[in-house]
Amino acid sequence: MKKLLLLSALFLSACQIAHKEEAPVVMGDTHWTLEFTLLKKNKPAEIKTYQFESRMDCFNTMYRMQEDAKKVRHQTGGGICYKLFADGQERTSNDVLSRY
Repeated sequence: MKKLLLLSALFLSACQIAHKEEAPVVMGDTHWTLEFTLLKKNKPAEIKTYQFESRMDCFNTMYRMQEDAKKVRHQTGGGICYKLFADGQERTSNDVLSRY
């Protein structure tokens, strides 16, 4: 729990540092977006943004990037997958995680 709070606080501070300009308001989106923050010695080093067709692809890539970041000494990473939905926008099969 303590690590989760620390990671959340670091991620929020990294987002505030990296995104000084406001993003345009989008009413709905067709892609899942992954914002991944790479931390070196517990300080935000790099923020990468990717887009995916499905939620499953987004989460799998985020997990793989977290595992790869752990392999380097004093480095870790965390991310968030999100999709902007407009009011009344229909959900599709790409908007759910599939079960194995």
